[in-house]
Amino acid sequence: MIVASERLSRALRWGLCIVLLGLLAGCQSSPYYTSMERLGVSRGEVLAERVDAARQAQQRAREALDSALSRLELALSASPSTFSREREALTQALEKSDDAQRDLAWRLDDADEAAEAVFTEWHDELDDYHDERYRELSERQLAESRERYADIRQALATSREQMRPVTETLNDTALLLEHEEKARDLAALGDRMPEMRDTLDELATRAAQIDRETDALVEALLDVRE
Repeated sequence: MIVASERLSRALRWGLCIVLLGLLAGCQSSPYYTSMERLGVSRGEVLAERVDAARQAQQRAREALDSALSRLELALSASPSTFSREREALTQALEKSDDAQRDLAWRLDDADEAAEAVFTEWHDELDDYHDERYRELSERQLAESRERYADIRQALATSREQMRPVTETLNDTALLLEHEEKARDLAALGDRMPEMRDTLDELATRAAQIDRETDALVEALLDVRE
C-alpha cells in the first residue's frame, strides 16, 4: 500500500519550512501539526505515513542483517586468497546493518511522537460531540486505533530486540576474524549460524503479520481522520 499521496508527499517536504515560519509567528502549540493541517494534511495522515515508514525501516534492517549473515558464511568458507576481501565485505555489511537498525529506532520514536499527538487530539475532540451515539462511535474508533498502533509498535520493537543478539554475535565474529585469520577455521564460529538463520526466518514470517496490521491501521487512520 502506498500511504503518502502526491499531496501528502509535497506537504511533508515543505512542512519543516512552514514549521519554522509558525515558530517565528509565535504558534503556541504543536506548530508542526498545525502547519501541516494548514497544508491540508491531517495528523492522522502524518501518523499513517510514519507508521508505514517504521514498517519499511524494519524490513530494511532485517534484510541488511540477513545480508551480513550471508557475508559471514562467505568469509568462513573463503579461500586464503579471497579471505581478506570477504572479511572486508562482512565489515561493510555490518556497518549497513547497524545504520539500518539505528534508522528503525529513530522511525519508531518518530511514530510514537505522532501517535501521541493524534490520539490526544482525538480524545479531546470527544467532548465536542452533542450526539452521544456519535461520541461513542468515535470513542470506539479511537480505542481500536490505539490498540492497533500498540500491537504494531510492540511487534516492531520485538523485531528490533530479536535482531540485537544476532548483531552482537556477528560483530564479535567479525572482530575475531579481523585479528586472527586462522579463526575462520574454528568450528565454533559456525555453531550459531543455524540459530541466527532461524531468528531471521522468524522475523521474516512476523513481517507478513506486521504488514497486514499496518495496512489495517493506515486505512483506518485515513478513513476516520480525514
